[in-house]
Amino acid sequence: MSEPKEKTQTKNRTIDEMFKKIRESESPESQNETPKVSNQIPESDENEETVVMAESQTDLGEAVTATSDLTPSTCSSSSDFTLSLISKYEPPYPDIAKLSDIDDLIKQKLLSTKWNDSHLFKFPSRVFGQKQRKLQSSWLQNHPWMRYSVSTDALYCAYCVLFSSKDSKEKSFSKTPVSDWKNLPLIVKRHESSTQHQGCVVSSSEYLRIMENKSSSIASMISTSYKTNVATNRHVLEKIIEVILLCGRQNIPLRGHVEERSNFMAILHEKAKADNILSDHLAFSAASRAKYTSPDIQNELVELCGTEVLNQVIGACKSASCFAVIADECTDKATKEQMSLCLRFLDVEKNNTVIIREEFVGFRHAESVKGAAISDLIVRFLADLELDINKIRAQCYDGAANMAGKYSGVQARILQLNPEANYIHCKAHALNLALIHSSKDVCVRNMMSTVQEIAFSFDYSAKRLLAFSEELSDNQNVKEQLDRRTKLRTLCETRWSSRADSLFTFLNAFPVVVSSLEALKDDRDDKAAQYVNAILKFDFMIALVVAEHLLSATVALTNYLQKTDINLLDAVQEARIVVQRLDNERTDPNVWTALFEKAVKVGEEFEIPPSTPRRAGRQMHRQNHPINDPSEYWRVSLYLVFLDHLVTEITSRVIKNEGRFSAEYLIPSKLQALTDQTTNSIFETFHVDLGDRQAFNDEVARWKIRWDMVDGQRPQKLLETLNATNKDLYPNIYSILTVLLTMVCLQLPVSAHSALCAVLKAT
Repeated sequence: MSEPKEKTQTKNRTIDEMFKKIRESESPESQNETPKVSNQIPESDENEETVVMAESQTDLGEAVTATSDLTPSTCSSSSDFTLSLISKYEPPYPDIAKLSDIDDLIKQKLLSTKWNDSHLFKFPSRVFGQKQRKLQSSWLQNHPWMRYSVSTDALYCAYCVLFSSKDSKEKSFSKTPVSDWKNLPLIVKRHESSTQHQGCVVSSSEYLRIMENKSSSIASMISTSYKTNVATNRHVLEKIIEVILLCGRQNIPLRGHVEERSNFMAILHEKAKADNILSDHLAFSAASRAKYTSPDIQNELVELCGTEVLNQVIGACKSASCFAVIADECTDKATKEQMSLCLRFLDVEKNNTVIIREEFVGFRHAESVKGAAISDLIVRFLADLELDINKIRAQCYDGAANMAGKYSGVQARILQLNPEANYIHCKAHALNLALIHSSKDVCVRNMMSTVQEIAFSFDYSAKRLLAFSEELSDNQNVKEQLDRRTKLRTLCETRWSSRADSLFTFLNAFPVVVSSLEALKDDRDDKAAQYVNAILKFDFMIALVVAEHLLSATVALTNYLQKTDINLLDAVQEARIVVQRLDNERTDPNVWTALFEKAVKVGEEFEIPPSTPRRAGRQMHRQNHPINDPSEYWRVSLYLVFLDHLVTEITSRVIKNEGRFSAEYLIPSKLQALTDQTTNSIFETFHVDLGDRQAFNDEVARWKIRWDMVDGQRPQKLLETLNATNKDLYPNIYSILTVLLTMVCLQLPVSAHSALCAVLKAT
């Protein structure tokens, strides 16, 4: 019976008694002894003590068994070791009672971390009534929302702590922890059935799904809605801008007298028929929603589009080494003087091909048309565009005194600021002046005046136009010669190619014009009778034939001068070709013979023989050659005079010799004519954009050798030569070609925009 008693005493031992040998080993008497560490099984009484303790202290089962192999140096005291064993099995989540700031990481730990070792933890006990009670680990296992606080020995609801509202009436397990172990079942049941707890459970589940990227957060959903709204607004705005650009390209006004029936709204609603997003946007009538269709928005979008285009143009111009300025002024419909400005520069495309660009950059109101005011306006305009005035290499205007004046004109004032900004009189204007001045002969001037009056009378009178159309439909031969023209063309002082076309139409439709006027004359049209008497004369017929022939020789040149990619050298070269052609015809008698016979044939149809004006002893206002032969008389007094005058005007106005033209000999097809004297002249002309003289001479020598080695066809045009030039190997030649191509030769682009200015102001 002694053995059971011994076992009973062993079971009642404390943990402190279990480590009695450890404390004895740490006593001073044992410090001199070397501790022995052995893997052998301890003696029987020590093993018996360990096993008994494992049976009596079930909550520390594995931990106490593990201490059987500890050496004396493992722990300094039994109390520290006991605390380490207990803390080892504390909850793995944060202690809610000690939390002050709760971030997403703490939230996620509180909600998702499980306390799997709660059955190993020794919960403290307290007296409730007459019994010792403590929390059972089974409550934590069966209720996953419970979180135990070691510091307060109480329970919290993780869901309600994190997601309950501040003004909630249910405070148990959230603001007030629960530690009443006696009434815990009732408290738990009441809490789980509460509406607040159930809502917090749903919120916690949604939160965990969001954190695990299984669903979108509120912020994400708001962001998605925002992106959808932005995409819709951009789509609508894009369609609105498309309509504005369409109206601009078609040169039609955006608005009318009534906004709802304007071109802009009509086209926009038409587009909405095939666009549900745009249709919904226009149909939505909420006062708080902007439709972006008001006139103010239209004007703002036009300005924004213009700014975007202008920025791209200015950016490309700044990248160029130099540029040219083209300016003109006109009066708009509001009777205000407007100055329009264009820039000419070279640009490089993606395939490294150089192209010529002439870009319109805007209108400016000119308060005065004097040279000083316009030059200041141009300088301020360039400053606003942040363009360097020192990079100007050419300025092109018309020949008006305020623009081309030698001392006080715009070109003279710009030259004072930049001596390299060479003035170029618009070649198209120069050609027009040449044609006007060459037509000052009395016979030619009277003929053109008569043609203009008759063309206007048919163009602006329905009765006369009907008579012309009826006569034209009856004359199939004339109808074929007119090439689908249905009425006469009027002359225009500023449209250079219209003169030859007007004379061509009138000459080929001459029989129809006469028959129409005679029909109107019989219908008591007094003007028609005057016109018939004026055109049924041989001097009118010969002047019509000669003028039509000579002016038609300039049609190709006038059309060529209207291109944007031409350069000064090419324009001058084409003018030389026209002059050479006229010189050849002057010495060719067959040309005049054919012209005279053509005039005679026109007169024969109306029984008008060739004749000469009467001669007088003293004639002051017309040719009075003592020649009896009509053919010779009209050749000397009309044909040669008109031709010589035209050649002189084109040569002096269009083919004006300039030092810059010597650079044309750098074109590979003309290199054989390049002499040392010409090379020096080129350097003196372009020295500002070149380097050292000797380096330039060496470069020209290499340039000649480079093209002597080419067996195939060489470049013949300036732009073609530039694209074939290596900028790194021939920098000086490349600079010269660039400046030459920048030299503008006509004012047509800015003149066209000046004409457009009047239309835009009217609409």
